[in-house]
Amino acid sequence: MGRKAVFFDCDGTLLSHHTNTVPASAKLALKALQENGILTVLSTGRHLCELKKLSALNGLHFDAYITMNGAYSFDEKGIIEEWPIEAEDIQTVYEFLKKHIVPVQFFEAEHTFISSVNDTVIRSQQMIHTPVPETGRTERILEEPVYMMVPFGIQESEPLIRSLNHVAVTRWSEHDACDLIHESAGKERGMRAVMKRYGIERGDAAAFGDAMNDHSMLEEAGIGVCMGNGDPSLKETADYVTDDIDENGILHGLIEIGFLKESLIGGK
Repeated sequence: MGRKAVFFDCDGTLLSHHTNTVPASAKLALKALQENGILTVLSTGRHLCELKKLSALNGLHFDAYITMNGAYSFDEKGIIEEWPIEAEDIQTVYEFLKKHIVPVQFFEAEHTFISSVNDTVIRSQQMIHTPVPETGRTERILEEPVYMMVPFGIQESEPLIRSLNHVAVTRWSEHDACDLIHESAGKERGMRAVMKRYGIERGDAAAFGDAMNDHSMLEEAGIGVCMGNGDPSLKETADYVTDDIDENGILHGLIEIGFLKESLIGGK
């Protein structure tokens, strides 16, 4: 058996939105994994600049990062895999925003900005404990690669979404927002790229998630673990359902699937 790896979703899996913290037991679990040579990977829909603004993640280190739902994966050595959105779709968005006032957030490799701000944007960002992004020139999307777009207001943005030909849609707010990435990207693609770089076999990889945008990641892993606070549909397809994030779900899950021994962290 080769080296093992664990892939963690962020929001609702590591980061509790009830307490806006990463539970102490989860921090201990991450440390124990790393001390035992197990690769730890953060797999999230968020951008790196957003992660840096989350004080709850301060002090946490991961061996690799799958960001923007798999559109941009990297480690300390550099880019592992990237999937910028097709120029054709970027041009369509640009033309749409010339005629319609719909807030769309754009994510580049190292920068993010939004076309406009309204109450929907403010509400959505408050929900995920993230500052409202700065506004920027829409023309910029024609100049720099864009890896993810987030239109706000499902009804208002639906005509735009239907007009795009090469994107995958992930909804993270029922009425307010969704993520648009290249159709070939995804958390599972990021996982494959990371495992290839580190020589990790599928059977030696576990993944933890809580929402349906984690489904492909849990399917790709040898062991897919759904949090106790997770989506009921994800629980049905996961290999194992652990406890709630705020009830030591990460720690208990890692012990249950055999990636950690209870004695390693004092049986907490």
